[in-house]
Amino acid sequence: MIGRRRTLAVLAGAAACAPAIAAPPPAAESAYDEPADIFRALATQPRMTLSVGERTIDVVFAEGAPDVDRAQVLAWIHKSAMAVTTYFGVFPVRRVGLLVVGQDGDRVGHGTTYGFQGSAIRIHVGRSAGDEAFGRDWVLVHEMTHLALPRVPRRSLWLQEGNATYLEPIARAQAGQLEPATVWKWSIEGMPKGEPGPGDQGLDRTPTWGRTYWGGAMFWLVADIAIHRRTNGRHSLQEALRAINRASGGNTANWSSGEVMAAGDAPTGTDVLQALYDSWKETPVTVDLAATFKDLGVAEADGRVVFDEDAPLADFRRQLTRRS
Repeated sequence: MIGRRRTLAVLAGAAACAPAIAAPPPAAESAYDEPADIFRALATQPRMTLSVGERTIDVVFAEGAPDVDRAQVLAWIHKSAMAVTTYFGVFPVRRVGLLVVGQDGDRVGHGTTYGFQGSAIRIHVGRSAGDEAFGRDWVLVHEMTHLALPRVPRRSLWLQEGNATYLEPIARAQAGQLEPATVWKWSIEGMPKGEPGPGDQGLDRTPTWGRTYWGGAMFWLVADIAIHRRTNGRHSLQEALRAINRASGGNTANWSSGEVMAAGDAPTGTDVLQALYDSWKETPVTVDLAATFKDLGVAEADGRVVFDEDAPLADFRRQLTRRS
């Protein structure tokens, strides 16, 4: 189920490589809200190159990102890349530009992933961020997970956001970066936010925050369980998602939602993804989460997760978060 981990090495050392194009005067930091400014910065400002197996991350510290601890940031990028590589068996794209934008504060800020001019990620990092902030961060793994799937029509954005919401903690657990109890605590507390409410018209037609992120995450959890049950554990969602990534090459491809489902169903020999998508896209589907978590053997008591190792899906649950 889990591919062997690839080694990520810093090739550039402590010094940045020379930019490919002479850099214009630095833009104001606020300009990095615009995709054109992000891609321009990645093309023109000095970069440091990280290797992930045979794949590459070009790290650009926007305008030098003064006062940002570069060594800590590079170690955090390494750690995040290893989580995603562990889940997909390979870093999801051949090359990605990663723009680190300094900001006030001591935590990791928001991130955004782009694929229409090549793969790129912009992420904000507090100038006072330290080990605690980088150690607990989930944002960069979430954004790197977005690299793995092709872009789909905007109405189906929930497929991408739900996928990253579902996979991010699992990938970190498989890489030994997160305890399984934490994975399931977040699921127990988060997934109810994705259930349909009054007036819901299905995930393609209800673009609220809860439905997009947690409703999408529920879709992938249900799909994961359904593939396991349909194939008696011979195939998995992880296998399906790796196949989608291989076939598409990642987030620079434009696919229909049906193409994504077909590519994922092919290696499992089922129609699980297509059937679920057809039934969820324009119809509100409520998931019996209490029964689902009971079958998985997970519950929360007094703020702590407890496991039932004799539950019907306990083996599946353990396999899902088992360290590679």
